Amino acid sequence: MRSGFLFALLAATLLTNLSAKENDYMENRFVVILSAYKSFAAAKADATRIAKASHIPFSMEGRVYDSRRGLIYPLDFDDEVWAGEYVARRYDTTVLPGQETETQYLSVERSDGYTGFEPGYYIVIAGIQPSRWAAQRQLTRFKSWAPTGYVKQTRIYLGCMH
Repeated sequence: MRSGFLFALLAATLLTNLSAKENDYMENRFVVILSAYKSFAAAKADATRIAKASHIPFSMEGRVYDSRRGLIYPLDFDDEVWAGEYVARRYDTTVLPGQETETQYLSVERSDGYTGFEPGYYIVIAGIQPSRWAAQRQLTRFKSWAPTGYVKQTRIYLGCMH
């Protein structure tokens, strides 16, 4: 019985330490949301429209829409850890195919990928900023194409994903 208790205590300590480590990499971020839709097709069409008008590229970041599972990385994705899974956007910029430098971009994301967001929506995101001020400034650049856009705070894991 004593060894069972020690094992349970050791397991609880280990889990607490792992959880604390994960929390070390959780940071407040401000997401610039241009629009939200129940339909992926509507969100993608809006993102494409805004990208064309604003000259900010739209990227799916290698993800595809699956009618049963929603927005996911394809099953034959290069990184087998994420094949068939959804991983929410975490950063403001990306390196687009054929480019060598990071650039801002628009994306369609699942609202359930973000803490505190209403699940069940596809959201058009223009950026993810470290401060509300920076996010509001970024949002103003899109107001003529996305007048109902807004900024929403969340917590995002910025540690290693593998």
